[in-house]
Amino acid sequence: MSLAKALSNAVSGLTATTRGTEVVADNLANMQTSGYARREIVLSARGLGGSGGGVRIDSISRVVNAGLLAEQRIAGAAKAESSKRLDFFQKMEEVIGLPGSTGGLGSALTAFQASLLDASGRPEDKNRLLKLAQSAKELATRLNSASDAVQTARTNADSAIALDVSLLNDGLAQVAYLNRRISIISNQGKDPSPLIDERQATIDQINSIVPVQEIARKAGKVALFTTEGAPLLDGTVPSQIAFEPASRLSAERSVDDRSVGRLIVDGKELSAARMRFFSGGTLSANFEIRDYFGPQIQQELDSFVLELHDRFADPAVDSTITANVPGLFVDGRDRAIPEKMPGLATRIALNPVVDPSAGGELWRLRDGLGASTAGPAGDSGLLVELEKAMLRRSDPPAGSVFGEKASLGRRLAILESRVISRRNTAEADSALKNSQADTISGRFFSEGVNSDVELQRLLEYEQAYAANARVIQAIDEMMDQVLRW
Repeated sequence: MSLAKALSNAVSGLTATTRGTEVVADNLANMQTSGYARREIVLSARGLGGSGGGVRIDSISRVVNAGLLAEQRIAGAAKAESSKRLDFFQKMEEVIGLPGSTGGLGSALTAFQASLLDASGRPEDKNRLLKLAQSAKELATRLNSASDAVQTARTNADSAIALDVSLLNDGLAQVAYLNRRISIISNQGKDPSPLIDERQATIDQINSIVPVQEIARKAGKVALFTTEGAPLLDGTVPSQIAFEPASRLSAERSVDDRSVGRLIVDGKELSAARMRFFSGGTLSANFEIRDYFGPQIQQELDSFVLELHDRFADPAVDSTITANVPGLFVDGRDRAIPEKMPGLATRIALNPVVDPSAGGELWRLRDGLGASTAGPAGDSGLLVELEKAMLRRSDPPAGSVFGEKASLGRRLAILESRVISRRNTAEADSALKNSQADTISGRFFSEGVNSDVELQRLLEYEQAYAANARVIQAIDEMMDQVLRW
């Protein structure tokens, strides 16, 4: 081997090791950067006149386990979806209240029952009648608040859907732009890895909204589909996804009567069946809260309130009223009816004829809401009947979501247990999805940048650099001796 060839080989080695150390430095500097994938320098023997001629840098490869990345995205979307559900059920549990908790519906019903018993013992005591009226009003107020909280959660979910759709469109537009840039840079023979990192991070953000599968296309481009098969981006122009958010939602507004909308994809609103194409992330979780979980709890509240109303509006209990006039509780100012049950929990109120703050008279609690004049002060007959009505095991009213006979207290306990059960289920599901996502993320990152491996590789480059430098030094010494001769 001539000195010139040996010098060329050593210089190519120095160049390769220098570039290799730069790759290691980039890996270590970006090991915590979202979307960054480990880089490796790809070398090959350089042919020179049919014999070995040093090394050549072929490329800087971006090392990603595509299968594991897909698993991580599916698990990440499931984690985001379950977390959103859990947040909702935790809020509902706080609103409804755990059995025996202060501020819950159960404590308000218990206080009302205690006031009723107290008043029946001393019906002539105005203070006890006043306390009964106040406890009944407090029970109605807490039911109003619980119903408002459900509708607020639905409204927030509706707004979150609009935000998710906006982020989804922005993300798809960004991926389409990066596809174009990556294609151009690849055609120029330059390294597009930084842009691929950015695209991966953008796709990861989209994936938390709706889980996606990434399909490789020509020239470094990718196509995106939801995991259920809906195309999001396949070409240069992404699908246009739209959503019309509602203003404040109420129990009367639902997707069934089209007073709230679904997703609109490329100008067409999706049917209920086609909404499954966007299931699995925060987007579908928000739709579930708005269209299923929220209405489900609202129906249970309304069913309980209708039963509360009916038990104290029965002419068999209070003979001074008829079947067409309101009892102790009113829907607005009228008698509640099953046909207008949606949203009843929001509208329920204490009958103003017994509410002193509304000009009502307390003696009607003792003598009958429809009585024309006050009766004997010591007559506790009606108060006792009201208490019996509360404790009696009765069938639920028509249209109720409850099925079995129960007292009013038992009915509320069933409602509370359903809410707690859903929260427990959501909590267990969230814990499972978190564990799965963390496990897969751990496997994914273990195949990413490992600082120990990178430092070991740096030592190898140092040794290779020293070896090539020694060759150049030897050539230099040989040239000096040749020149001295």
